[in-house]
Amino acid sequence: MEKNLSEKISTLQKNFYDLNSLFELSIIATQADSIEDLIDKVTTFVTEAMGLKNVRFFINHDRVYYMVASHNSEDNEFFQFENDEEGFWEVLNKNEFIRVADRNGNPIYRSFWEKYDLQNLDSYYFKLFQKDSIPYFICSVGKKLDDTEFTSEDLHYLNKVFNYIGPILIKYIKRRDQENDLKKLQKSLHNISILYNISQAVNFIDDLKRLLRVILNKALETIDAEKGSLMLYNFAENVLQTKVVYGLADKNLETEINNGLIECSKIKVGEGIAGTVFVEKKSIISNLGQNDPRFLDNGQELNVNSLLCVPLIAKGEPIGVINITNKLNGKLFNKQDLEFIEALANQAAIAIDNAKLYELATKDGLTKLYIYRHFYTLLENEIKRSSRYNHEMTLLMMDIDNFKSVNDTYGHPVGDQVLREIASCIQQTVRKIDIASRYGGEEFTVILPETNINDSKIIAERIRKNISKIKIAVKDGVYICPTVSIGMSEYPSCALDEQTLIELADVALYNAKNNGKNCICEYNPNTGCTLIPRPEEE
Repeated sequence: MEKNLSEKISTLQKNFYDLNSLFELSIIATQADSIEDLIDKVTTFVTEAMGLKNVRFFINHDRVYYMVASHNSEDNEFFQFENDEEGFWEVLNKNEFIRVADRNGNPIYRSFWEKYDLQNLDSYYFKLFQKDSIPYFICSVGKKLDDTEFTSEDLHYLNKVFNYIGPILIKYIKRRDQENDLKKLQKSLHNISILYNISQAVNFIDDLKRLLRVILNKALETIDAEKGSLMLYNFAENVLQTKVVYGLADKNLETEINNGLIECSKIKVGEGIAGTVFVEKKSIISNLGQNDPRFLDNGQELNVNSLLCVPLIAKGEPIGVINITNKLNGKLFNKQDLEFIEALANQAAIAIDNAKLYELATKDGLTKLYIYRHFYTLLENEIKRSSRYNHEMTLLMMDIDNFKSVNDTYGHPVGDQVLREIASCIQQTVRKIDIASRYGGEEFTVILPETNINDSKIIAERIRKNISKIKIAVKDGVYICPTVSIGMSEYPSCALDEQTLIELADVALYNAKNNGKNCICEYNPNTGCTLIPRPEEE
């Protein structure tokens, strides 16, 4: 009788203890600020209540279990593993605490422990928590501090505690995953919006370097990086060379590089991180920066702490690389950063490839000015635009004086040099809105939009004067100083169509050549060709 009463009292005490534990857990659950806080409080409670050496929690993410909490552990090791051992995971699916170590603490599932280097895990029991066949987390329980064996009552208590707290933890995990998914979705939508805007810019920004600066700017802004650069492949020298930069502290230096006034150092294909990325057509994240053994030390102070390098690939072939340098606030580049920059690199590669194709189709290979066919189209469009908005426009036709004698005397390579120098001079002298072309042979044209004949005289004189200053060395002590003759005609006073406008400018050009060369002549619809007085040379 006394024995039965004693057993009943013991049972009541045990039930009271269990209920009190669950009550304490309910308070812990309501007071927790986050899943990490909840797990930390639960591990503290369980280890103290049962006198355990350690309790660890592993949360599942894409079939990989990462340790998120460990209480009273004697080491600072981090453990993780995957659910790829069929036999072991079949045992875990029994929804109870499974013994994973023998009496001496040796792992029972040795192959799994060795595969994931869990020898120091010091766990005696594992339990998998899942809902609707979805595994969420695993609890690992270490041995008792007094080295006694777990009793059936101990395991019953553990099951009761974790069966109560398990659904709460799963709810926290699901909520956190939903919040993370929402953040990822919002970031993805933001990135897609940026990529869409850039794809539109590819169609509307006709200045390739400006477009590439826009791309670099958006890249740095989106992934919070300090600076970026774009390197293109130089086929003739088999090197990569920086063509566009963004984010430099020295804005004057940045402008000079982007305008081609400063030539950046070149990297041989296959050298350094950029050269490797180019050859292998695979991106590289280096959060070691200049300490990365792959980093090419050129002796300059570059202050590279982290680097993301992505290949530019057009039609399956590499054409350059994008470098993004130094994640801000001491952070590291990650997979999401890489995916976004790779998408941007695709846009940049499309823009560059289209620009190259456009240049091949519309520009002269020698002078880099527009070819006749494209000039005619541009002139036709400009006349239509001038007509629509009731603007004047002027056409300049120019011819290199005595060019045939240059070819005959010094050969065609020197003649080609003269053509290149004059074309470059014209391009640097005219305004951004003006359109320079190679009309054919030694003839050039310039379309001056929204410019009447009087204002055009100033531009024409500036071109003539600047060309007359060119000196090209052909041999020791011998220089060629080319000059040009220029003819002008105005829309709409001289002509209303492109063909007549060209013919009248050509008439004025040959009048200039017949009147001493190195001068300018305008076509006047009332008086015919009129020479423009040349100012005194400085």
